[in-house]
Amino acid sequence: MSDTIANRRPLLIWDIAVSIAVLLIGGGFLVVAAVIDLFSAALVGRCPVATCSAGAAVASLGISWFVMFLLLIMGNVLTIVSLVRRRQAWWIALITLVLVVAVWITGFVLYSQAVSHDRVAIDGVVTWGTSLLD
Repeated sequence: MSDTIANRRPLLIWDIAVSIAVLLIGGGFLVVAAVIDLFSAALVGRCPVATCSAGAAVASLGISWFVMFLLLIMGNVLTIVSLVRRRQAWWIALITLVLVVAVWITGFVLYSQAVSHDRVAIDGVVTWGTSLLD
C-alpha cells in the first residue's frame, strides 16, 4: 500500500484552482446566456411576419442553450475525473469554456439571421433581401 502512495502524482493546487475558476466562469456564462436568450426570445413577437421566422429564432436559442448545458456538464465531468486522477485538467476546463462561448455565439448569429429584415435563415438556406412568404 505504501508503494502506491509513494508512486502517486503530486497534487497540483494551481491546477485545481484554475480548473475550478474556469468551470465557475463557464457556469456563470451559462446563466447570463440563459437570461439573454430568454429576453431575446421574448422579443421575437415584435418581428414582422414577412421577414421573420419566430420558430427558427426560438429554436436557435433553445438548441444552442441545450448544447451549451451538455458541453458544460461533460466538461465538468472530464475535468473532475482528470483532477481525481491527478492529471492536469485546466486545459479541459478552458476548452469547455471556449466551446460554450462558441456555441452561444453561433446560436445568437442564427437567431439574428432568423429575425433580420434583410435575410432569413431557415433550414440552412439564406435568402438575401427577399421574404420566404412571397
